[in-house]
Amino acid sequence: MKTPDELQTLKEKMRAVQTGNYDVEADNPKIIRCWERLGCDRTDCPAYGRLRCWSIAGTSCHGEVQGRFAQKIGDCRECVVYKESCGDDIGELIEIFNQMTKDIKYDFLERLRADGEAAKKERLAELRAMVAAVAHETRNPLHSIGMAASFLKKKYQEEPATEFLTIIEDEVGKIRDLIAIFLSFSRSSPLESGSCDLGAIAADVMEQFLALAKERRVDLRLQSADDLVPIVSDAARIGDCLRNLLENALEVSGKGDVVTVLIDRDGDMMRLAVQDSGPGISEVEQQEIFKPFYTTKVHGPGLGLAIVERTVKELGGSIELRSEPGKGASFILRLPRGNGS
Repeated sequence: MKTPDELQTLKEKMRAVQTGNYDVEADNPKIIRCWERLGCDRTDCPAYGRLRCWSIAGTSCHGEVQGRFAQKIGDCRECVVYKESCGDDIGELIEIFNQMTKDIKYDFLERLRADGEAAKKERLAELRAMVAAVAHETRNPLHSIGMAASFLKKKYQEEPATEFLTIIEDEVGKIRDLIAIFLSFSRSSPLESGSCDLGAIAADVMEQFLALAKERRVDLRLQSADDLVPIVSDAARIGDCLRNLLENALEVSGKGDVVTVLIDRDGDMMRLAVQDSGPGISEVEQQEIFKPFYTTKVHGPGLGLAIVERTVKELGGSIELRSEPGKGASFILRLPRGNGS
């Protein structure tokens, strides 16, 4: 029989939850370990080495893999492990309370994450609309400047002014390239899904960088798993993402460095990674690097990785950055296989 002190402790824990503290847990001295009680040696079971197996999804009970907590709790209540861990009704109340606080904390964090994602999408939508407006307003007068410079250059050939007109044409070309990047960021083209051979896409894109890699004396490598199959996705947009990542990797690489494109399976997804052996990326920069207009480069508007992240999400995948200063960086794309096997 539990003492009134244990009930008082549970009451204090509940008050803590009311104040917003979801990290509390009521002590349960009677809790037992399922693998010891049942003589189970399934070390691959997610409950092995942990307490409260009834709250862990996918446990290996009764010779088969169980489902989520909500699906299995009915059977778990009839299990000797649960009954002996609870002891009596008050003991079960303690365990229900502990599970409740975990669920509340999970729901709270999920809501914060969802609210953060919604706010991020709203800010990005506003930023993309502004960028599109500026790009469109700039494009027309820029076109007129370029046309005027070309006309004057043809009319006054072999005069000192042509040198300056050439400079104007070159700078107009650079601004046009920037406008193209701005417009690419501000609007998404429709997906054109089809059968995609990631190995072929990677080989084609890497061929475009062979001259630059040779110039910088960087070893450019492709590592592809043997069991790859085509996926259903947008080949052109995957190629654009890979092109952007390779350009960044080669820019930070120098003599003797290695840039590797890695393709393999990752569970239900396909993994396409670009790894370099350059200077790496600091923790502070990692927090900012996918934000629009953030850049550590001398040139460029800082939209490349923001476009890559958005594109990968539109393809139903995800992007991850792994890096340590001095140990290079790895950008990992995970793409769904679609109707592929």
